[in-house]
Amino acid sequence: MSSIYDHPLLGGPLAIVCPGCDEQAVFSTSHGKPLPVRLCTATGEVLPDNWDGHVRCSACGHAARHVLDWPSDAWFKLDHRGETLWAKDAEMLAEIRRLIAAGAERQAIKKASTHARYLVRIPSTFLKATDRETLLRKIDRLT
Repeated sequence: MSSIYDHPLLGGPLAIVCPGCDEQAVFSTSHGKPLPVRLCTATGEVLPDNWDGHVRCSACGHAARHVLDWPSDAWFKLDHRGETLWAKDAEMLAEIRRLIAAGAERQAIKKASTHARYLVRIPSTFLKATDRETLLRKIDRLT
């Protein structure tokens, strides 16, 4: 999870750290498409992944163009055993928490979740029973 889970498309808006005040802000793409955005020129040339968008913070009023650095900018993230676990919003974090807390029901949770394509990519480091309580406490501190 240190990477972007092999780059599945991230639908917005995303909860990020405000560059102005370090509180929770909202990021949306400039193009209204999921990230990473692949743009084509008029000649058909495919440009590199585009992480441009806008950030808005209700805490300080910051509103500006922003180039997303994911998962570094993620509001909901935690480090564990050299890996970074992230969630794009509070709903996704709740689903991740349910998955980690579950035992035998994990497959059913993955299938039923609206975040299934992300949940199936969570590294096994975060799913070990021996680390379960530690991870749940870390997740609870994020909310």
